[in-house]
Amino acid sequence: MPIFSYQARKANETKVEKGQLPAESLEEANKGLRFRGYTVLSITPLEEKTHSLIRFNFKRTKVPLKEKIIFSRQLSVMIKAGLSIIKALESLGHQTENKHFQEIILDLIEQVKGGVVLSKAMTRHPKVFADIYTAVVKAGEQTGQLAEVLMNLAEQQEKEADLIGKVRGAMIYPAVIFCLLIAVLVLIVVFVIPSLQSIFTESGVSLPLLTRLLLWLSNTIRHFYWIIIPAIAGLFFLLKMWVATAFGREIYDKAKFSMPIFGTLTKKVYMARFARTMAMLIKASLPILESLEIIRKTISNVHYDRAFERIQREVESGKKMSLAVSKEKYFPPMVSQLISLGEESGSMESVLLDVANFYDKEVDVMSKNLTTLLEPIMLIVMGVAIGFVVASVLGPIYSLVNAF
Repeated sequence: MPIFSYQARKANETKVEKGQLPAESLEEANKGLRFRGYTVLSITPLEEKTHSLIRFNFKRTKVPLKEKIIFSRQLSVMIKAGLSIIKALESLGHQTENKHFQEIILDLIEQVKGGVVLSKAMTRHPKVFADIYTAVVKAGEQTGQLAEVLMNLAEQQEKEADLIGKVRGAMIYPAVIFCLLIAVLVLIVVFVIPSLQSIFTESGVSLPLLTRLLLWLSNTIRHFYWIIIPAIAGLFFLLKMWVATAFGREIYDKAKFSMPIFGTLTKKVYMARFARTMAMLIKASLPILESLEIIRKTISNVHYDRAFERIQREVESGKKMSLAVSKEKYFPPMVSQLISLGEESGSMESVLLDVANFYDKEVDVMSKNLTTLLEPIMLIVMGVAIGFVVASVLGPIYSLVNAF
């Protein structure tokens, strides 16, 4: 039976008691403590001890974006229909099939029952409810528009999922072609070339440079694969460590929007995300400075982070956001111009939504055209690679035929 570690206190007492409790599930553990008159502060399952050397854990610990969208939309509908937050959360906890999400919702229920506001309870689970999510929920609680802001969050998440889907879809074709190219080359080098090597050696024909290079590559892969594979894995690990450093991250983030074709697409994605998120935060009645601080965390790029930091300082000093945005090279002139129009007309939210919709369409068009743009490039790369192999193999064969 699983064992749960808990912190709880009895009614009208300040002393916090800690202990362990065996129970069939987290819900049963909560019920047992409440039955004994405790107010549960926190409860977590203890890792089960095992005598095996390897422990497999297939428990889902990630909440998909689709489930968070459903959660936000249904919670909004239930609250709007007059259900209390606790009743709505209990209903959603029974509906979701994700056990990890069920445990999180159960924790939210316990926190809200203990007098904690929903936004504060959500901050206990930052991997599921990001800063922007909890900030908007908090604003909805303060303004009495929780149902409305939850619906806005659901729509925002749907747009974000759609945007991510378009970009991923655009990347699939070149990734598949590249993997197939590598697979074909490896098969030729590892299985085809060795069968021809003995013929070339026995013929005594002088081999051209390309053929010698291909034979060397084949021998190296076949005899030292046990070194090459770990070396590639180690190189990938070192690259990840380098990207985690300040210098490596700066170069990596710069490359994101400096690459041909993909760089332009990345910039448009950033602009769509910025405009839509800013519009939602303004609609939720959050101050401009606080909104900019939240947006800095949603766009994971150090160069844009610094740009938003400079914009924050400009706005804090009393300047208009449009003027601050116009000074940043990573923001197209159109964005600052439309923000200026929104400031003058007092319709910042609708203007930013127009900007987001514009860049959404740009990303959509570019994603659809990306396959067309990359197809000739991938064909050229494949042609050069296959041509290299064919020339390396056929060259000595023709020399051998002519010798006889």
